[in-house]
Amino acid sequence: MGRQQWNTADIIVIREPDHFVAVGSELVFDRSEPPARPLHLHARQDSASSLPTGIPAPTSSNQSAASSTTSGPLSTDTPTQTTALPSPFDSTLGNNFTTQSCPNFFQSFLSNTTFQHCLPLSLLLQRQLTVDPQTSNGFFATAKSKVLLSQTLDVSCKANFTICAPLMASLAQQLQLPANCASDFAMQNPTVLQAYNGLIAYPPLYHAGCLTDTGGQYCVANAMTNASSPTSSYIYYLPLGLQLPNGTKPACNMCLQNTMAIFATAAGNSSVPLSGDYTSAAQQVDAGCGTQFAEASVENGSSSSLLGSRSLYGFLMMGFLVTWLLA
Repeated sequence: MGRQQWNTADIIVIREPDHFVAVGSELVFDRSEPPARPLHLHARQDSASSLPTGIPAPTSSNQSAASSTTSGPLSTDTPTQTTALPSPFDSTLGNNFTTQSCPNFFQSFLSNTTFQHCLPLSLLLQRQLTVDPQTSNGFFATAKSKVLLSQTLDVSCKANFTICAPLMASLAQQLQLPANCASDFAMQNPTVLQAYNGLIAYPPLYHAGCLTDTGGQYCVANAMTNASSPTSSYIYYLPLGLQLPNGTKPACNMCLQNTMAIFATAAGNSSVPLSGDYTSAAQQVDAGCGTQFAEASVENGSSSSLLGSRSLYGFLMMGFLVTWLLA
């Protein structure tokens, strides 16, 4: 360390590390405080933008993206932003098509932004019926959690029905065109039939899927996660042309009654699957919940979809064959 000197009128005092020095014949002591060591200080980041050391603080979207690469022992992320929404046909379509135009049509409407914003519950439910879970990874996982299922329904129910309903009807018609999937539709290709029935079932399942109970919980989410009455969810497959298995005992509540009222209105249209399976379902519901709990006097049309006469139990038993055909 360099020496510091002070000039006085009589003597020169030189500061040394030992704090004294002999000058001439005198021993002069320097009793002042030693100089402080220089501190090398750096400008500190503002506290609002400093990097987290443990639990991250809320940040803006840009800061969150940058800090997401740092690791920490804990995370305060909420599940609403960490789990992607499920989507219809979210895995391979398989190669069981007679023409390439059909899978091309699927890829076209599945990648359409308007279709994606609709997030049709009818197609999510339809894909869940396949035995192989790989055919609908997203919704299989979502249906196990009431929270995640409710978040999915939030998106589906916020969709503009006046835009989505005509879109689904148009896609159902386009699917049957020779330039798209006509030959596969005629041959009852399982994937094509599932898509068709899911598209035409959009209106009743939109309205039924968005029903809530007195506590504001989605009725369909309650039914699908009801451990004490696991068959409650079977009601929601009626618009897809799947009859209730014998012995089905859904929970008798306002949600069920309002859902059956929606389905009763839709069942009057002979071109939809509900026209072929609603009456028998209403009779089962009335048997378990009381006479006239559900409207059972709906006049059914003479025609129904290709899956209209297939029972839920029979469809599930045929799932292995469906999986083999799609492989």
